[in-house]
Amino acid sequence: MSSPFVYEEPVGPEALVDRAAELGLLRDRVGDARNSRLEGARRFGKTSLLRAVLAAAVDDGAVVIEVNFLGCVSAADVAERIERAYGAQLDSALRRWYAGLIRTLQPTVSAAPAGVGVKARPQISAPGLLDRLALPRRIHERTGRMCVIAFDEFQEVLRIDPALPGVFRAELETHRTAASYLFCGSHPGLMRELFGDRRHAFFAQAAPVTLGPLPADDLADFLAARFSDGRRDPGEALGPLLDAAEGHPQRAMLLAHHLYQRVPPRGTAGIETWMKALADARREAEGEIQVLWESATELERRVLKVIAQRTVALGGREADSRFGLAKGGSTKAAVGRLLADGHVVEDPATRTGWRIVDPFLAAWLREG
Repeated sequence: MSSPFVYEEPVGPEALVDRAAELGLLRDRVGDARNSRLEGARRFGKTSLLRAVLAAAVDDGAVVIEVNFLGCVSAADVAERIERAYGAQLDSALRRWYAGLIRTLQPTVSAAPAGVGVKARPQISAPGLLDRLALPRRIHERTGRMCVIAFDEFQEVLRIDPALPGVFRAELETHRTAASYLFCGSHPGLMRELFGDRRHAFFAQAAPVTLGPLPADDLADFLAARFSDGRRDPGEALGPLLDAAEGHPQRAMLLAHHLYQRVPPRGTAGIETWMKALADARREAEGEIQVLWESATELERRVLKVIAQRTVALGGREADSRFGLAKGGSTKAAVGRLLADGHVVEDPATRTGWRIVDPFLAAWLREG
């Protein structure tokens, strides 16, 4: 039996661990046509939860569409991504209607001179985008069914042009009971800016639902059950695995996968097996940790080293003497950048008041 632990991509609703409260809350908000945004660190299961909400909305009779804006670089790109999502995800009856409708709308691109290639419309308020943003309203008028629209990697809209979110809001606020929107993104800083800064059109337009680390008891039950289904026992390795994962969903599944691979059917994991599995998991993650480290500034590296210790205060004598990190505005600014990029989160239980999100990175920094 192959490993049941998926860590490379979003998982199905059946593989969610301890997200019942968040799922229930989002399902209620969707039913009331209220907009929400998922907040949480990278790889904390935001997309997996988003898809679970969409699956529940289908059961409730809604029309659901998921659009991922990652890689979009223009308003025309955004419009085309929306168009493709509807074409691929509508059910058969609506898809036939949509196939005719889409041919009556403004194109997302216009032909280049001599008919060679395509030329994106430069205006952010291009009718092609507005037409596609209006699709939930058209579907509701035709069928009476509510639409639930999930916009993943929504921060890309802000990256393209700070004025582009205003185009979205101008149309979305007319939908009222026709649609409910779920917003999600992998850059915490840009998402907070988009929804928490009064200067932006989406200020206070979607209530936050935060995903934190997984509770150890629920995670332990989930892992033990999956091992049992495969006629394996995590044994003595379960406790150290929970400690190493620190509630990080993706890292927990990565560790569990490598442990599962090393335990034979009807076998039980011991400490030696655990140490080998831990080395396997860290080896697999080493490349991404190196990329993060190499992309950090010298000051950010020092800040990360201090935060990883957890018992050393930022700006204190020990931070200065051991890591060359002096107290000052530049240190505070470095922490702010790491927070915006999703590498650290607040944690009052540590001396610094911060914690590194990725437990593998924290362990790598502590152990040198």
